[in-house]
Amino acid sequence: MGSRCFGHEKCTFHHDLELDHKPSTREDLLPLMSRSYRMLLSSLGEDPERQGLLKTPERAAKAMLFFTKGYDQSLEGE
Repeated sequence: MGSRCFGHEKCTFHHDLELDHKPSTREDLLPLMSRSYRMLLSSLGEDPERQGLLKTPERAAKAMLFFTKGYDQSLEGE
């Protein structure tokens, strides 16, 4: 089984765990995250194209962005 490349191998991490490059906005991550959730559903044996799951990958990606939005915030209000 071949591995898939999503571009993360071109990133390097520093001691503070910051990526060398970031998407312009967190919402720019939505398409890649949605594809990842679709792959996750498929790997669990689900059909992400069936009616009840069509919008689930995007909903899950949006939820994760919401749940983790605090990582981009600071107490200084930057």
